[in-house]
Amino acid sequence: MEDLQSIKKRIDSADNLQTIVSTMKAHASSSITEFQNAADSSMNYREILDKGIHIILSKDKKLRTSQNDKEGSTINIIFGSDHGLAGKFNERISSFAVENIYQKEGDIIIIFGQQILSRIKNDLNISKSLTVPQTKEGITSMVQRLLFEIDQYIEEKPIKEVMLYYCKPAKKSIFTEEKEKLFPIDLKKLGKRQIEWDSNTIPTYLINKERIFSDLIQQYYFITLYRSFCYSLASENASRLASMQAAEKNIDERLDELNEEYRRKRQNEITEEINDVISGFKSIKKSKL
Repeated sequence: MEDLQSIKKRIDSADNLQTIVSTMKAHASSSITEFQNAADSSMNYREILDKGIHIILSKDKKLRTSQNDKEGSTINIIFGSDHGLAGKFNERISSFAVENIYQKEGDIIIIFGQQILSRIKNDLNISKSLTVPQTKEGITSMVQRLLFEIDQYIEEKPIKEVMLYYCKPAKKSIFTEEKEKLFPIDLKKLGKRQIEWDSNTIPTYLINKERIFSDLIQQYYFITLYRSFCYSLASENASRLASMQAAEKNIDERLDELNEEYRRKRQNEITEEINDVISGFKSIKKSKL
């Protein structure tokens, strides 16, 4: 049977664990806000890019060419996590990617996060594994590197499409899995999109059409990848927050049990000590009679 010292050590350990969980909760909550705000800002910028591309396509319908029938390899990019204690985040995105990717010879798979590498390496042939940036500045530099990697693959062989697999925060659930095509852009759909303007006429442009169109497309790729990172990191931290909340609840319940056990054990020892004192007093009293 445990003594009071052993129970006290278990209480101290639970208190220390509770402190760690509280710290992780605070960090996860802060990260969710940071990356969700960054994602929202990127969507506002994406809306501006859509309008700019729409202006050019509306004035030059020849640019509305579809590349969907182009032959070549597929680049699949999967966004996971480098860190554990994130609930079902890594398990779900790994299963989603494995279920949706039909890898053919020559197809390329790039993953972000060591936590998903072990989960999918037996099902998919991984071409490159990269670390997940943990700041907005880190996302920017990683997106630039990723675009450079994609350009290198395109120079080496024909690329039919680039697909993204990531998690996105959701209202009714913590997050949902998303599959999105980065390349090629559906210019036909974008050109036909109905956009409301503050003026009665569509704005125009004065610089070289090919140059501005190329710049807009490059920015489109950049902001789409940037947003995917933000959504993934927000989802990861939302899943971690939910996991830490559940852990905190379990710790609180366990602490209640340990404290109750400690009080009961302490009361029993006090009662035994009092009984010993009474018994001793009675023995002394009898010896004097």
